[in-house]
Amino acid sequence: MMSPPSPSVHAASPTVDGAIDMHAHWTPRGLLRQNAAGRDWYGWKVYSDAKGGEHAALGERVLSFGVSRSMLADPMARAARRLEHEGISMEALILTGIFWNYHLDEERARSFTREVNLELAELQNAFPDRFRGLALLPMQHPRLALEELDYAVNHLGLTTVLIASNVRGMNLDEPSVLPVLEAAAAMDISIVVHPVFWGKPGEERFPRYHFENSFGAPLESSLAAMSVVYSGLLDRYPNLRIMFTQGGGWIHFGIGRLNLRYVQRPEASPMKRAPVDYLSQMYFDCLVHDDDSLELLKKRAGASRIMIGTDHPGSGNIVGGAVPWIRNSSLFTTEEKQLILRKNAETFLGLSPKL
Repeated sequence: MMSPPSPSVHAASPTVDGAIDMHAHWTPRGLLRQNAAGRDWYGWKVYSDAKGGEHAALGERVLSFGVSRSMLADPMARAARRLEHEGISMEALILTGIFWNYHLDEERARSFTREVNLELAELQNAFPDRFRGLALLPMQHPRLALEELDYAVNHLGLTTVLIASNVRGMNLDEPSVLPVLEAAAAMDISIVVHPVFWGKPGEERFPRYHFENSFGAPLESSLAAMSVVYSGLLDRYPNLRIMFTQGGGWIHFGIGRLNLRYVQRPEASPMKRAPVDYLSQMYFDCLVHDDDSLELLKKRAGASRIMIGTDHPGSGNIVGGAVPWIRNSSLFTTEEKQLILRKNAETFLGLSPKL
């Protein structure tokens, strides 16, 4: 294990033209290394079936999942492919969304998150123009999460954190969860929120048709975003940079109903303003998948709050690619396209703009 790199709050400006992908996945190398040695990795095992398909298993839960595709065995090869084929020159690395490991006890959770964050810092330090690490926190253990937040920021130089849309079934406004978000906000650290894979509300009704993703992921993003809004966090920290994937889910279409309840039952709405007012205070990736939804996202949040997301190497990208979709869209001006493709992400990640 390499020594932690010196922390840097603001990285040097990127030197490669292209878009910044704020929703790109990776899987830590320890998973395959441990499995190759015949050991599980914090409970996880990976195996191949008779047809060569990969599976990831945590106890009795088994998921057909191409783990190897998200490994970063050759980071520059991946970076070169993404620049050539997608116009992506930098990736914000989001831990593959099944490996949250919020089930771990304190000792193993500390070991797991530290292993992940050291690898992220190593990648960011070695390839600062191509990769940004999103630090993982053991959110199921609030005291430990605060310790790891401090270590990741002040010792590893990771200035963005990644949290799941719920923590063991608890929304982000729960008293044991919210203080970690408060601490990150107080430190001027950006936050990215990504859905859990298991543990979505109503998932017992998602047995077919890939509903667990097409319905479940946007639902999780919606609940997470509104939990943050109703917590009052954005009132206390109006400059907080927090991003939700899947374009924030269903909230842009359904915000009127939330506004209705805000008017009818103000005692149940602890924030200072109507829910719709907060949509332009949050960031969202562009993964809404059709022009009408993209237009609504622009209307609700504004072009200055939309960023590129691809779900790479997963299956959630825009058909034909997120970058060409934005570049060819008639919904945005040239200046707005530059915001979405790169400048918003530079602001979010604390990068110096490319001159």
